[in-house]
Amino acid sequence: MVGVYEFEDQTGQFKQSENGSTFSNAVTQGGTTILVKALEDSKWFTPIERENLGNLLQERNIILNTRKDYAARSNTQVKELDPLLYAGVLIEGGIVSYDTNVLTGGAGARYFGAGGSTKYRQDRVTVYLRAVSTKTGKIMKTVYVSKTIYSQAVDASLFRYVSFKRLLEAETGFTRNEPGQLAVKEAIEKAVEALIIEGIDAQLWYPKGGKPVADQMVAAYKEEKSVAENTDVYQRNMVNRRSKWRVDAGAGVHWLMVITLTLTMNMQQL
Repeated sequence: MVGVYEFEDQTGQFKQSENGSTFSNAVTQGGTTILVKALEDSKWFTPIERENLGNLLQERNIILNTRKDYAARSNTQVKELDPLLYAGVLIEGGIVSYDTNVLTGGAGARYFGAGGSTKYRQDRVTVYLRAVSTKTGKIMKTVYVSKTIYSQAVDASLFRYVSFKRLLEAETGFTRNEPGQLAVKEAIEKAVEALIIEGIDAQLWYPKGGKPVADQMVAAYKEEKSVAENTDVYQRNMVNRRSKWRVDAGAGVHWLMVITLTLTMNMQQL
């Protein structure tokens, strides 16, 4: 049983536009709902309602008062409500960063008034997730996941005189932007997966298949994590080119020429 009180946007950033920033948030504010859905789909955790706990308690009081009134009128015994489930683990964290224009670029060409161009941009969103024991308050495991958001624009244009006083001008193109909400959703789902597998590796819990299935899951996860850690934000592999030995060679020529000029001037005082 796990409880999620809040999993919110901690970046405080607003959405950027051509005329500056707006009052709309850069990332979705429904992180708690997305996380609860991801925990439910994992089939590993059973999430219980904690985001709107006040509404749940108020509704239970209404049900209990209604049953008491009915029991008093019918002279029957009050049927008590089932006790609430409690969470053995709390899932905390949030969306900690949203970096825009991490990588931009493009290309284009034009010849005799006809040409085209393409542009692209990469943004990056990062989420942190941690599991906390409700019995001791100990942080059992913390994971983080970054997801790249891609945007691309392609356009073509034509500008040409078809006659002396007639000008032909045409433009076409399209822009494709990956929705930020889907990127946050994928990052949260990947963080839940990482939390499960790292919990298996730390012997916090085990899969139904036992040790063979656990070893297979952990090995595949570590291989994927190693590839991710050796790749920077620009999708380039980081290779250690340093070695224990170093050989240097050098050559040079020095030519020194000294010229001394002595000038003696006699001045007469008038």
